[in-house]
Amino acid sequence: MSITVINRKNLPHSKTVENFVAFLTEQFDIDEDKEINVLLTDDQEIKLLNKQFKQKDSPTNVLSFYGYDDNGILGDIAISIETVEKEAKEQARDFLSYLLFIVAHGFLHLLGYTHETMEKFEEMMTVQNKLVKEYLNSKGVKP
Repeated sequence: MSITVINRKNLPHSKTVENFVAFLTEQFDIDEDKEINVLLTDDQEIKLLNKQFKQKDSPTNVLSFYGYDDNGILGDIAISIETVEKEAKEQARDFLSYLLFIVAHGFLHLLGYTHETMEKFEEMMTVQNKLVKEYLNSKGVKP
């Protein structure tokens, strides 16, 4: 599995994000020949991406772009560190565990998970929370 993290914000946790994505690919038994790219960026850049690809003129925490199976790309995930920081503070959550929660959210979208109904939303949130908890426990960190 090829995992590339592009860190435009010089976030100290980029290696953790890479390791977490590797953990996620193992949990879902993703083919070794697949590629996934994660962009860690700011509100300005994610707002441009959100407008260009989702027709929404505002920043967001995460965007997922499905891959191109013929090229072996699972997909791309873009995360605004600024929005994640704001949301973590607003929700009184630890930044790192919330960042992993958002990474899991973007990853699950690449696998076809959606949150268009309350039932699907609850399922997705349950899976995200479980994945983050399992990862942090495996690293000896209490979520």
